[in-house]
Amino acid sequence: MHQMFRQVLGQRDLSRAGDLFSLEDAEIEDCLSQALDQIKTISCSLDYLTNDNDQAVVEICITRITTAIRETGSIERHSTALVGLWESCLEHNLTPQGENTEDTPHAKIASDITSCILQNYSCPSVMVLAIPVAVRFLQRGNRELSRNMSSYLSLAAIAEADLLAEHTEAITLSVLGGNHMLLRVLPSVYPRQPDTIHRHLGNLTAMMSQLESPEQQHLIRLIQMVAEQHPLMLSPQVPALVGHLSDKSLTEALLGTLVDVSQASPSSLVSFLPALRIVGQQCPAFLGHVAKVHGAVGIISETLAHSSLVYLVSLLGSMEHSFHHTLLLEIRALTDRYPSLLGGCGKDIYRMSNSFVAIARLLGRRLEENTATHFRLGKTLGGVGGGAQVKIRAFEEKMGEDGGEEEVNEDSPATERRYRLSQGVREERRDMRLNRSKSLALHAVRSCSVSSDTGEDREGVEPSPGNLHTEAREAERGQSRQKDGEKGEQVAADRLFIHLRDNMEAIREFCKDMVQQIPIPEQCVIEDSNRGCVAKLSFSCPLKGHYCLYAKSCFNLTSRQPHVWIHIMLLHLQSKSCVPLCFNNECIQRLASLWEKTQLKGAHSFLMAMTQHTTPHKKDLDSLQSQLEEVRFFDLFGYSEEGGGWLCFMCNNPEKATVVNQEGQPLIEGKLKEKQVRWKFIKRWKTRYFTLAGNQLLFRRGKSKDELDDIPIELSKVQSVKVVAKKRRDRSLPRAFEIFTDSKTYVLKAQDEKHAEEWLQCINVAVAQARERESREATTYL
Repeated sequence: MHQMFRQVLGQRDLSRAGDLFSLEDAEIEDCLSQALDQIKTISCSLDYLTNDNDQAVVEICITRITTAIRETGSIERHSTALVGLWESCLEHNLTPQGENTEDTPHAKIASDITSCILQNYSCPSVMVLAIPVAVRFLQRGNRELSRNMSSYLSLAAIAEADLLAEHTEAITLSVLGGNHMLLRVLPSVYPRQPDTIHRHLGNLTAMMSQLESPEQQHLIRLIQMVAEQHPLMLSPQVPALVGHLSDKSLTEALLGTLVDVSQASPSSLVSFLPALRIVGQQCPAFLGHVAKVHGAVGIISETLAHSSLVYLVSLLGSMEHSFHHTLLLEIRALTDRYPSLLGGCGKDIYRMSNSFVAIARLLGRRLEENTATHFRLGKTLGGVGGGAQVKIRAFEEKMGEDGGEEEVNEDSPATERRYRLSQGVREERRDMRLNRSKSLALHAVRSCSVSSDTGEDREGVEPSPGNLHTEAREAERGQSRQKDGEKGEQVAADRLFIHLRDNMEAIREFCKDMVQQIPIPEQCVIEDSNRGCVAKLSFSCPLKGHYCLYAKSCFNLTSRQPHVWIHIMLLHLQSKSCVPLCFNNECIQRLASLWEKTQLKGAHSFLMAMTQHTTPHKKDLDSLQSQLEEVRFFDLFGYSEEGGGWLCFMCNNPEKATVVNQEGQPLIEGKLKEKQVRWKFIKRWKTRYFTLAGNQLLFRRGKSKDELDDIPIELSKVQSVKVVAKKRRDRSLPRAFEIFTDSKTYVLKAQDEKHAEEWLQCINVAVAQARERESREATTYL
């Protein structure tokens, strides 16, 4: 072992511990395993928990050793000793006791070693040793360690899923115990250990409502895998899955799962068909899934087939063209299985017209007609030798019967039969007669020509010129009506216009509250990044007063939720308009263009997404607000009810502008603690006196403001000011923040969180003011 390690560890010499960092990594690389064994001996001694000197020595040495291992890439060589020290921590208490929230000494050792070991998740020889130990840490009650371990195990699941599969039971129990981060591991180990997860499937499904959105997606992925490979295992969970369909973010995935379950166990979904129909009515985009479930359930019996068929036919006559193929496949499957539902002539009906509306009308009539009508329709459609005119007359008679039924049923007591089908199917009867007039007339012309050439008997009807002219006029009228209908359909096709028109009041109420919580960006640009598309947003102050922070510049924000921003920008546009906006609106076209650039995998089109939900989910809005808080937006902007918008700090507080802009006048001053180099264990924080004035943050060398100044921080060179990240803050930095310049990072800690917030806001305002001054000076110079 190197002489310096022998002195520091053998004599517990804290005064020389810092000198370890003066040694080259290659110089001490050979003795790192020996040093780790010595540390293990010290940490297992009886007085280690009460000996601050030993704890300091161990912490500094571990930091030096792990740094050397990373720099020299010697993790495989020293993995046995490193994992041995890591595992020895399990023999000691790792959970804080009583009111003390600080980690125990052995928990600190485990935490420092964890990243060094598990960052090498792609190295099989290391993972073989580490994963069994890592899984044992999950059950030791230390939340911070469990979170860190879960994060690394999730990465290990990508490269070494086979090693984790042996510990599926322990991982699943940890998830059920509240360690939800590990949910992302379960889809990776499921193909190797399905039975283990099947035993806990009910409890995992019951957790859905307790999870955040990312965790829900991992659980949904697991459920989808079960549905694809072992759908019968999910049949007991159908009530729970249907119960979560009301969550719009889960609806599509859950409906896909229910389709898979219905193929294997259709009886488990019989009692939930009404609930699924409601979901289809609320979310028309998912009607294809609902139709597939009805088709699967209908196979069980003729009674269920008839009920499903009535529903599917009603959709066929009223839904968009994109769903027709799916609906027809399900209808054909049911009528092929139970031919008696249509009297055995279903195929003839399908061949009779290439119009889905026509097929829906005829299918609906067939389901309602009595046995005598069945026979008559079969004879009409099945007659082969009667000639073309017989078929035309039969079809016209059916059209007449259709109209007659509508007139008779106005006064008929048998009104129940009229309402067996949905409103959409009944209304299509009259449209069918109008849309088919041209084709009937042309068909009649062709029939006359064929009859005259072949000499066939047309039952006393002579093809006179007057008849032909009359039929041609009818064809022209039908064509005119068809064009008018197409124009009407184009107007009706603007789903966005209809959606905004029907929800104008709800949108106004939503935006009235929303704009006071979340600002609307002045500009939005979509850009690609390594982790997907991002929205580059710009915010400015509309007042642009004399001391405005953003008169010449903008506050910029990069967000990974472009779709939510685009949605609220659309709603804000609509709230400012007194009439519903349509898709052809120039501003709407710009938003649609931004949406297309996001290229979200599996995402709906702009029109579908904007009309699927009236307003964004609360979780999405909370996420936007959290991101604005992280970048300290609310330090620099505030909502002004008088101004009706978001104004910068200076324009919102003109009485403070003179104080901020007085040369030499402190904006804020007081004592802060500055963090020193990590391995100086005894004095990690040094108290200094700071003064924020003008374009500089001044600080003295000591606690008094009368001592000599150090080199000040130029605010114009400050890149950002941030609160210390939560994962670092939970342990020892609840009141700390960081100042990033182009050459150095300062970590400062205030007396309490209230003082920290005051410092953060003042520094952010002063930095923005310094940048604005530079921008104005540059503009003046130019």
